[in-house]
Amino acid sequence: MLLSFILALSLTAGNGNPTKDTTAAGEMKIGIYVAPDLQHTTDECYTAIREAHIDLIQDISLWLPVKDKINMLEMAGRHGIEMFVADERVNGSDTAAAAMVADYSRLKATAGYYVQDEPVLKDLPGVARKYQRLLQLDSTKVPHVNLLPIYATGALPGIDYASEYVEKWIQLVGADRLRYLSFDNYPFMTDGTLREGPYYRNLDIIRRIGLKYHVRTSAYLQSIGTSTGLRRPGANDLRYNVYTNLAYGIKLPVWFTYWTPLGGSTEQFTNAVVDTSGKKTDLYEPFKALNSAIKAIGRTLIQLDAKEVYHTGASVPESTVRIPAGFVVTPEGPENDLLISLFVRPEDGKQYVMIVNRSLKDSVHPVFRVSQAIRAVKRISAISGSEERCSYRKNRLTDTFLPGEGRLYALY
Repeated sequence: MLLSFILALSLTAGNGNPTKDTTAAGEMKIGIYVAPDLQHTTDECYTAIREAHIDLIQDISLWLPVKDKINMLEMAGRHGIEMFVADERVNGSDTAAAAMVADYSRLKATAGYYVQDEPVLKDLPGVARKYQRLLQLDSTKVPHVNLLPIYATGALPGIDYASEYVEKWIQLVGADRLRYLSFDNYPFMTDGTLREGPYYRNLDIIRRIGLKYHVRTSAYLQSIGTSTGLRRPGANDLRYNVYTNLAYGIKLPVWFTYWTPLGGSTEQFTNAVVDTSGKKTDLYEPFKALNSAIKAIGRTLIQLDAKEVYHTGASVPESTVRIPAGFVVTPEGPENDLLISLFVRPEDGKQYVMIVNRSLKDSVHPVFRVSQAIRAVKRISAISGSEERCSYRKNRLTDTFLPGEGRLYALY
């Protein structure tokens, strides 16, 4: 998340521990950052959010009075949406924090409490204490903390990102207490390039650490451009962003942002999914369609651990691993830029493969060799979420992938 965002606007089944959180059994939740402003806390705006298959709003407006917060929560509740609520008392005394929880915990939309966005290393102990205090006050909710990305070197100078920042955070909170390991990681740059190496390196660090500590993982998806170097994504970019995150085991995707912030002196924003007046932009329909697909395949993905992740193509992104010979599913030719993940269902060891087209421009129709040990392959429908027939015969699998599109397959 961008540190200046707060000024401008004036959170794993699979990879997972069983701690209570906002993930209902068998369902993958989808979040947005942040809440519509007070003027647009209306049935019309919240209906559009729910129709886009959003389950969770992450609020950051610490400055708003309690009555306005309650109005937002009641509006969200009427539309079947949950919220992580922000209130400046989270940073106050134990008495103030208890009063904050008492104000909101009774409301059905309250799923958690905002604690801090992008803490630097020196802030982690204090943030962890606030996190643990909220769990003591209300063990049924999620304290929300979002970590910096690996490329935030100015905020994390001279440290090992994985061990001295991410793992340090988990150890301070306690892996058995941490509800989600959340971070942001934005790839689409103003100059037209992808921040590809750091993007995949960060995803893999979070994947591996989530598995190590049995903590669910959450990531922010880029749906906006900024004056600080991020370009406005298109429909293909949104597709790429979400499927690459899912392929690395992310269990709570959160879009940054749905609502377009007004911007301020330090940062300006392009239109997001809706503009500053709540009008739907050209991204709304692809956003809605993608979220529908996430909900469908998410009913399977939420149960799975992303055990291995590989890349294919003439060249693979920096810090990634090329698919090994003899892998369970391998492309016949090297020409397509693909991401291939092996997922395992912990309860019985059942295997799945997710394949993502890494091209942002071209649809592809690759052919895959499948291990002789596999007798059948079923695709998980992005419409119904059920297993369906696919083009699989004599240990050859073929399918068509739109730019950035991913597909999930069950192996038998």
